[in-house]
Amino acid sequence: MKPDKNSMDYQLNLLALEEMENLVPMTLHERTCIRKWVKSGHEIESNPWHYLDADGMPLNYLQAFRLKYGYPSGPWNYWKGPDEQFLWDDARQCFISKDEL
Repeated sequence: MKPDKNSMDYQLNLLALEEMENLVPMTLHERTCIRKWVKSGHEIESNPWHYLDADGMPLNYLQAFRLKYGYPSGPWNYWKGPDEQFLWDDARQCFISKDEL
């Protein structure tokens, strides 16, 4: 079934995608996959693998994608603002919270 590209939900999903693309660092492959997911009518805050976080809430597409394809950590909350941003640690080769520095 094709999504209704004129619907308000579809347009809001595109705006959320644009915001995420501007704020969250991602690879070209990640960007391509998340665009396909949203343009096929899905929300960013959902994922096809039905992955959940520790609280039982669904992971957004990018979080789930990174877990599915081998990214155990990353700047998941980068878009939420400076208090929750993760930083890259060269020694550990992973993203860590500012509290762990």
